[in-house]
Formats: sequence, structure tokens, C-alpha cells
Amino acid sequence: MIQRIQTVFLFLVFLVALLLMFFPLASFHINESVFQMSIFSFDGVENLDIEVPNIMAIGILDALLGIMALFAIFQFKNRKFQMKMVMINMLINFGLLAAIFYYADQVGTSLDIKANYDIAAYFPIVSVLFLILANRNIRADEKLVRQSERLR
Repeated sequence: MIQRIQTVFLFLVFLVALLLMFFPLASFHINESVFQMSIFSFDGVENLDIEVPNIMAIGILDALLGIMALFAIFQFKNRKFQMKMVMINMLINFGLLAAIFYYADQVGTSLDIKANYDIAAYFPIVSVLFLILANRNIRADEKLVRQSERLR
């Protein structure tokens, strides 16, 4: 059923993925200038003469995270598949978290400065917690269905 608690948790994962698109992940201070790393690009590097890596992988992973969370919501009739999707989504989430810190550290190391991580860099951790809660509730539903089938 779509009105289960795991639906709320999966929708919160989608919202976290959506919010991640609107907040900066890290900021870098060079002399008097500040540039920020967002999910798709670096903002504020136009007037600086520095080279930054292409970070589209972070944006793609975030979009995939949100789309898979929405898709998992509508797989409520197939709970085993839904659990697999949530587990895959957790792996994507860990990949997203690793990519955020890798690219920010890479830029910081190449410019010999330290990255100042913003709150949005930690959104994937919140998303993982929601995925764990969703998986736990899906598993509880599956267990309840199996017990009721045994009673028949």
C-alpha cells in the first residue's frame, strides 16, 4: 500500500535529493575571493584563473538517487524488489557522499586551500538514515504478510 510509513521515508529521500540541488556543497576562499561547489558546477570561478574538475557525476548520482526513491515508492506491491531498490539506493548514496568529498578535496589540494563543507554536503547521510528506516519498515511489512499467509 502506498500509505505506509516507508513511503514517507522514501519521499523524504527524494526531498533531500531535491534540496541538494539548491544548496552549495562546499566553499573555497582564495585571497579575497570565494567560490562555491554546487551539485553540477563551481560557482564564482569565472573571474578567477583556476582550473576546476567537471563534477557532473555528483549531479547525475543525485538525480539517480531521487528518481530511484520515487520509483521505489510505487513498487509497494513487490516488497522484495522494493527492498533491493532501497539497498541499491544506499550504495548510490554512499557513492554520492564519496564523490562530494573527493571532488572538494581534490580542488582544495590542487589550490593548496582547505574546503569549507556546507551543511548540504552532509545531506546524503540524512538520506541514508531515511533509507535504513524505509528498508526496516518494508522488511517488517514483508514479515507481517508472511505470518498472515501462514495462518491461512
